[in-house]
Amino acid sequence: MNLNQLRGFTAIARLGSFTRAADSLSLTQPALSVQIRALEGSLGQPLFERHGRRVLLTPAGRLLARRARRVLAMVDQAAAEIAALKGLAGGRLVIATNDSNCLYLLPETVRLFRTRFPAVELHLRNSHSTQVVAWVVGGQAELGLVTMPVPDPRIETRPLLRREDVLVCARDHPLSGRDAVTPQDLVEHPLLLLNKVSVSRGLLDRTLAEADARPREVMEVGSIEVIKRYVEIGLGVSVIPRFAAERELREGRLRAVALPWLPQCSIGVARRHGGYLSPAARAFLALLDERLAGRSLARGSRSPRA
Repeated sequence: MNLNQLRGFTAIARLGSFTRAADSLSLTQPALSVQIRALEGSLGQPLFERHGRRVLLTPAGRLLARRARRVLAMVDQAAAEIAALKGLAGGRLVIATNDSNCLYLLPETVRLFRTRFPAVELHLRNSHSTQVVAWVVGGQAELGLVTMPVPDPRIETRPLLRREDVLVCARDHPLSGRDAVTPQDLVEHPLLLLNKVSVSRGLLDRTLAEADARPREVMEVGSIEVIKRYVEIGLGVSVIPRFAAERELREGRLRAVALPWLPQCSIGVARRHGGYLSPAARAFLALLDERLAGRSLARGSRSPRA
């Protein structure tokens, strides 16, 4: 039994597929299969059984999975602690977050980090907050920036800032002159929204349902950049974080209208509960705090209306 075999085994157990596990480890499927056969041979027990396209753990596999995760976590922590002896003259840091944070909150922090710690390999992974949490839990990312709350007990979070979501519309739209709109006002117009896996979309849907406000028309769009462009040319209105539209609001291409009835979201840092925080991660968080402390939307304050 060796560490490569254990890493291959835990990847299959987590993903339920030899193919996906091999891809995640940058291995060929035959090479991974050889590792697993050798591991099963050394233990004298089968670890997986196939059910259609899915691969399930046998009783022996379930027992090994519990122990293997602990062993690999201890090995990874030891490697990180040894690397920390070199300070920040090397190492690797993986940050995961959603598209909005990656586009509008992180660029300057990333630039500063790369400038101050050029020897550290910095990797960004972006997807919706649910996937970000899965990456942090699975060890594919050391830190995640997520929309809170995160109910997973395997994750601990701390808030970074309050996020004000606003209605955005074209500058000549009938709602553009309002100080605020009601849920009923909002649903009278075509809505351009992120897909339902988004945490903020779920919050908006629940709030509208509680107000018995039924959208007349909803177009699901994959990114906020596309949403802003479509809003600007008059295809509908949307609800997005104010910080994601700062440039368009400043240039007068979009208008923002307050939604006082919509609960505010918090953006926070997620990490594995009780997990080791590398020197690179601590340095990145310090820079992030430094950058966000200077923003008007940080620490729970609301930015002035555009």
